[in-house]
Amino acid sequence: MTNHVSVSLDHITPLYADAGGRNGKMALVCEGGGQRGIFTAGVLDVFMEARFDPFDILIGTSAGAQNLSAFVCDARGYARTLIEEYTTRTDFFRPLHFARGGDLVDLDWFFDVLTHGLPLDIHTGRKRLNGRELLFCSTRTGDYQPHYFHPGESDWMLGLKASSAIPLFYRAGVEWQGERYVDGAVADAIPVREAYRRGARTIVVIRTVPQHSRFSPHWARKLEGWIGRERLGDLMQIVEAHERCFNDFHDFIHCPPKDAQIIEIFPHQPLQSRVLGSSRAQLEQDYELGRHYGLHFLHTLGSLLEIRAVQ
Repeated sequence: MTNHVSVSLDHITPLYADAGGRNGKMALVCEGGGQRGIFTAGVLDVFMEARFDPFDILIGTSAGAQNLSAFVCDARGYARTLIEEYTTRTDFFRPLHFARGGDLVDLDWFFDVLTHGLPLDIHTGRKRLNGRELLFCSTRTGDYQPHYFHPGESDWMLGLKASSAIPLFYRAGVEWQGERYVDGAVADAIPVREAYRRGARTIVVIRTVPQHSRFSPHWARKLEGWIGRERLGDLMQIVEAHERCFNDFHDFIHCPPKDAQIIEIFPHQPLQSRVLGSSRAQLEQDYELGRHYGLHFLHTLGSLLEIRAVQ
């Protein structure tokens, strides 16, 4: 039986029959995707309502890290509010400012909201972790390699901001211990291999794009040919690092190690929302879709994973 399971509303492959027969930890990995993270918010709100949390390792990138923060802090509805109410504001998304040479998103304002205006209950989050690993994937700009911030080793919000600092849209990045960090999607968009490296053998992945979506660098290659690599600055390095990590992810999930089980939760069709600039109606539709898929997952595989977690 295959050890790669896909979960969508019109197709499901049964989880391995020997649900208790595999050793190793269980991980939850959440992809980024900007406002498309509203789909993940819907899935995780359903998990919180059902008190479903059998995971030993939780790793998120960008919006996936923000969603996992809410999940660990048991803050149902928090990620939905952040995306629907705050990422749609002109304080955050500023296309005119970007056209004049500024940043497209004001991540400083956004994280001031997370810290002071709508703070997470970090104390509850640390208690609920209880020794489990929560990791926010970021990219070190010195070598475009992934770095995984752990809230126990660095400031919670600093790691979350570093994971969310989209290159080119928020140019400053995040400084920490003499290095600069940007969005984790550059170097490890979907960190399943890192979850495996840390001992996870059952890995649940929440995607924000359909299963077989691939990253295409053709536009960047054309741009490089037109104006030259030197004039593009860091852009080509960012594109090439992202292409490598995306290909690595696809290779890993479609041919995982024999002792690993990969389970994907993903929308069957492209979401209505985009990375940025989505309407409230689009976001609400995708949130409800995420809830629908979350319920489907719990009704089909959730109980088997809970049994696996206690054996």
